[in-house]
Amino acid sequence: MQNNADLLFWHQRFLTQAKWSAQIRRHLLKEIGGYPIRQILEVGCGTGAVLSDPIWEPYRRLGLDIYYPYLKHAQHNLPNIQFCQADGYHLPFAANSFDLCYTHYFFLWVEPEQALRELVRVTRSRGFIAALAEPDYGGRIDYPPPLATLGQLQITAIQKAGGDPFIGRRLASLFSKSGLINLHVGVFGAYWIYPPDIEVTTSEWLALRFDLQHMLSPEEIDLWQTIDLNAWEKGERVLFVPTFFAYAQKP
Repeated sequence: MQNNADLLFWHQRFLTQAKWSAQIRRHLLKEIGGYPIRQILEVGCGTGAVLSDPIWEPYRRLGLDIYYPYLKHAQHNLPNIQFCQADGYHLPFAANSFDLCYTHYFFLWVEPEQALRELVRVTRSRGFIAALAEPDYGGRIDYPPPLATLGQLQITAIQKAGGDPFIGRRLASLFSKSGLINLHVGVFGAYWIYPPDIEVTTSEWLALRFDLQHMLSPEEIDLWQTIDLNAWEKGERVLFVPTFFAYAQKP
């Protein structure tokens, strides 16, 4: 069970991730602007970081997650949004209930075919389903070269935790095989700033420590963090994890 400090950390982490995909949300709504959207659903909403984006305010919003402490935090901060506790494999909604269903760093951690079937089921005909952010660590670029080992360690850690570190490249296939139409798939762009934002690097390393805690000793993690931060300070560090998005329409 997470304590309050852990919960606040993950909320801030989710807010950081939500910033990364903000442009994709705006692109999505622009592209589907001709379809009347009234009700939207986020599956795997966590603490409500993405649902809190003002871009969703014109719509009736509902967030679903399996983890109650996240939902309690979200409901406290976002009293005008409905939240529901359930798992993504058995959505407690009738078929054809939502105009837009989306996820955010979700398929990474679930059996995606089953979860996508449920999303399709609860989406109305001509409605949209979107995966706003799914990483592909198999395409990760780490520079200077010694830091490539750190990337491989994170891939192993995600696999040990039950995740699929290569889910990004599978999105197009998943959506196509589900019977969706008018499929669009893309990858986030990237750029680097030196020196980096200390808040971002701190967040990244707290999350990385969580991933690596059962594989490396605290001293080993400290060493990798030192190597990483030294590369940033020298203006040498490049870290790129391709992050895919996809959206499509239900026939």
